[in-house]
Amino acid sequence: MIRVGIIGVGYLGECLAEGLAATQTPTILSPRNAQRVAGLAERFGCDVAASNQEVVEGSDLVFLATRPGDIATSAQGLPWREGQRVVSIAAGISLKSFQPAVAPAMAVRAMPIAASRICHSPTAFFPDDPMVADIFNRIGTAHPFDDESQFGTASIFGAYYALSYAFIGEASGWAERQGLQPVAARQLAARMVQAAAAVIIDSSERPPRDLLDDLMTPGGITEEGLRVLEEKQAISSWSDALDASLKQALSIDR
Repeated sequence: MIRVGIIGVGYLGECLAEGLAATQTPTILSPRNAQRVAGLAERFGCDVAASNQEVVEGSDLVFLATRPGDIATSAQGLPWREGQRVVSIAAGISLKSFQPAVAPAMAVRAMPIAASRICHSPTAFFPDDPMVADIFNRIGTAHPFDDESQFGTASIFGAYYALSYAFIGEASGWAERQGLQPVAARQLAARMVQAAAAVIIDSSERPPRDLLDDLMTPGGITEEGLRVLEEKQAISSWSDALDASLKQALSIDR
């Protein structure tokens, strides 16, 4: 049985702990953020270590979930051992930045999302490793990469996930202004995106634009809505936003 430790129990660390608890994966938490950690221990039965050293000694895989600038320093001087996996979930921190601090353990970069709380996190990680893949498949789906630059691009989908709340919120807000009840508006807006995603996943060899074309009829409501979005460059602006997120990530480790 794989034992998982989490050093740095902030919001994302909490989400990981909840998802792991749901899969009955033994989890030990670092003691900082005492109120949050105590809540997880009470609600999910997570163990709380007395120190980061105790987390490392009691775990086969350790998540480093501190702030990006603290990743290497939080890992230094701890009793890492051969066969351990140490997974940094900090955006923009390269493998070489923290690998020496965790030797002789194996260093891994990953980008889980908050949906790990409900075991729905598609998680990009580098490099590939069976133990790491096992854990990520428990709390969602594992997506390994063999090249760090490709992982860097894939990790920006963490920002894409977060930004998705913005356009779902805009659509549900529009529906509320038209008179729909807030809960109904949010459910419909979110479930329509969920439905589109399910079709794309099921038809993975077809580009999303082809699937969109299947839904359009001349003079129809979809065609008219798309015309407005394209006129305002609202769709291509998503690429601009992701470019900006990638640029920001690349600047973190300089």
